[in-house]
Amino acid sequence: MPRICLLLLFSYALNLTAQSFLRDGKDYAIFFYCTDFKENWTPLPETKGEVNTLADILESDYGFITEFISNPSKTKIKEAIAEWNARVQPNDQILYFFSTHGYYDKETNEGYLIPYNGKLQDTYGDSWISYEDLGRRVTKSNSKHVLLALDACYSGAFGDRYKGVPDNLPWEEADDCATQIKNALAYRTRRYFTSGSKQQRTPARSLFARAWLTALRQGQERGIVRVRDLRYHLGNVNTPQPEDGSFTGHMDGDFVFVHREACEGMTSSYSTSQAEEQLWQQATRLNTKEAYIFYLQAYPNGKHKKLAERKILGGQKPILHDLIEMVFVEGGTFQMGREDGDDSEKPVHSVTLDDFYMHRYEVTNAEFAAFLNAEGNQKIGGTEWYEISSSAAKIENRSGRYYPKSGYERHPVIEVNWYGAVAYCNWRSKADEFTPVYTINDTNVNANWNANGYRLPTEAEWEFAARSRGSTDKWAGTSSEASLASYANFCDENCTKSQKTEEQNDGYERTAPVGSFHANGLGLHDMNGNVYEWCWDWYSIDYYKNSPSRNPRGPGSGSFRVPRGGSWLSTPANLHCTDRVRFSPNDLGSGLGFRLCRTAP
Repeated sequence: MPRICLLLLFSYALNLTAQSFLRDGKDYAIFFYCTDFKENWTPLPETKGEVNTLADILESDYGFITEFISNPSKTKIKEAIAEWNARVQPNDQILYFFSTHGYYDKETNEGYLIPYNGKLQDTYGDSWISYEDLGRRVTKSNSKHVLLALDACYSGAFGDRYKGVPDNLPWEEADDCATQIKNALAYRTRRYFTSGSKQQRTPARSLFARAWLTALRQGQERGIVRVRDLRYHLGNVNTPQPEDGSFTGHMDGDFVFVHREACEGMTSSYSTSQAEEQLWQQATRLNTKEAYIFYLQAYPNGKHKKLAERKILGGQKPILHDLIEMVFVEGGTFQMGREDGDDSEKPVHSVTLDDFYMHRYEVTNAEFAAFLNAEGNQKIGGTEWYEISSSAAKIENRSGRYYPKSGYERHPVIEVNWYGAVAYCNWRSKADEFTPVYTINDTNVNANWNANGYRLPTEAEWEFAARSRGSTDKWAGTSSEASLASYANFCDENCTKSQKTEEQNDGYERTAPVGSFHANGLGLHDMNGNVYEWCWDWYSIDYYKNSPSRNPRGPGSGSFRVPRGGSWLSTPANLHCTDRVRFSPNDLGSGLGFRLCRTAP
């Protein structure tokens, strides 16, 4: 389940125990993590696996001395920080690592760490620890070097944000690695990394932690992991986008994780296969769904992939498409609609949704071609599911078999009508041994909302997910039109009504491969632009006036179904997360596609 989390890495980073010939200090890693809470915060069982994985490689390869503090109270966190600040010596390095919930208060512009005993409702945050207070406490360390890294919900809510260090730091002028390490530690510094901005939530399965693991494993070959190495790997995480900065402006020094065999030719005995086995052993020891998913994130094509998938699914056979691509969307209450929008978007009204899953990407040509090969291109209401004869279509029929056109395998399927979309959902459900959601009798389609199979999202689910659980974002991932081109494939030089500048053109004539643009705060790609996405609901212009407040599913009947999100043909004004349009369920178009959804157990 998604983490309202905080994974806080506070690193004071250089290995002395294993590298006494390089320097004269020790390295410590203190892990604070919460799997359970005194009040009704969502449990975070995955945190234990993440901190154990990082601790294992820090101990085995970098000589860190580690300690774990599970489910700490607010008082325990403060006491432990004070004890370790006093214990470390100037040349020691210490890593404070917190993994728990986080909270951001818009009114005060302040972020908070939630300890084990943090209250669920706390008007003044008295039972929580503000990031600002946490920063003040950890920077009082006796050590000269401090790095704070936050894999956290709203983790950019404190600190002076910078976009890097100067290109030529004084200590980097030395040629050999031993001298560089020595010189790096001669300069005082107080730096941090965060997994995102103060407006972004962080998913439970931490991409930030995975990037740290990647950086540390690469250090097995190079011998040294520096701030710029961490920034490089963290830069590959798009959602949320990591930031880094300084608490006190001390940025001349560095945080250098030194491998046990650094400066000795690097013949590491800790191989990639050994690292994978260690992570797998930990997953089997914890034996939780989250631990197996974390293994698959680190090794998507690993030796134990099939077994991990079976464990995740509770013994079912590996699914046709990795379950890991289904994003868990924690339910909640949000304000649906827009007061300054069209009449169909009014009135703004409160909607409460249950938990659900949504696929990270739109259904692709390759995936839909497999469906057509299995089921054929059937007619519903006199119209085939897929318009194979359209000049825009990217699936072709050769000798009775369907193939995505070369180069368009990962593009979203287009020219598919609503009936084709629901038929695909049922086919995928059967292939993956789930219970189909839809009963289809020609144009009469009914849904079993308790079934665990794939389905189309409702309008409310789509808008809630596009707005990263009901935020005030205008578009999926941003409210800035200037940055929209980074999040959505919309009308560019191929359109006569283009509002893009020349440098914003994305290079794709029409659709773009799924995942080509930044994801929103939940990790969902292309929620705006690329293709309109079919939803379940019938369309009614005044439905919002009488919409149920919990799990609305649209009118009971109608003439048109609702697609959401806009397409590659849309302008920014038509990409708004609240924008509603209507199409006949038999309509086929070069901007019509869909993505999968599932009801959460």
